[in-house]
Amino acid sequence: MSEVLTHMSDEELLILLQKGDHKAFELIYRRYWKSVYGFVYHNLGSKEDSEEILHDLMLSLWNRREELKIENLKIYLFIASRNLINKSIRSQMTLRRYREFQLMNQIHETSTSDDMINSEEFDKKLNILLQKMPEKTALIFRMSKIDEIPVKLIASQLSLSEKAVEYHLTKSMKFLKKNFKNFYSTN
Repeated sequence: MSEVLTHMSDEELLILLQKGDHKAFELIYRRYWKSVYGFVYHNLGSKEDSEEILHDLMLSLWNRREELKIENLKIYLFIASRNLINKSIRSQMTLRRYREFQLMNQIHETSTSDDMINSEEFDKKLNILLQKMPEKTALIFRMSKIDEIPVKLIASQLSLSEKAVEYHLTKSMKFLKKNFKNFYSTN
């Protein structure tokens, strides 16, 4: 990389970037990748997701270079990465909710044989299974699925990360699915 480019300001690099200068783009990447990656990783906690967001961010910067009107490159990169983080989280939440929906349907299908069980019997069996779970996992399941408290609020109330809460929810759903099958096959 030429010595002249490395001493250029962000504004000068942006002008070259808009003209399609690959070296200017490479310098922008080298100048900001560590701080943007660190910001994304801090928010997501996943190396793979952070790398993917950094890649998407830089690809978007290159592909939209002619139309973007960027006044402050650093601020632009962090706002754009925050938007990609939010999009990723929404996507993960949608996928998690879909999986939970599928799992609850499977539990319901498993729990209903030829004749429908009444809700009292279902609740009784659910409580028995919840007592067999680790205490924190059962508590998080109750808060989320019975009391309908959002994951973010559960995490805050229990001083846990949202990922930890999601882990316990996934663990509880798998446990219930497995044990409802066992419960109804033995009764």
